[in-house]
Amino acid sequence: MDNYHENKKARRIAAIAYLLFITFIVGGTLLSQQNSSKANNSESKQLNSAN
Repeated sequence: MDNYHENKKARRIAAIAYLLFITFIVGGTLLSQQNSSKANNSESKQLNSAN
């Protein structure tokens, strides 16, 4: 039974680490897309004002 509890704790730690990693990846992707869309909007405004 002791071995079972050790494995359960290890699985929980691995699951938490996995969720943190996925959150980091998804969050970074969303921030990157937002920054990219803001840059594209400002570039198009500059091009429109130049014409």
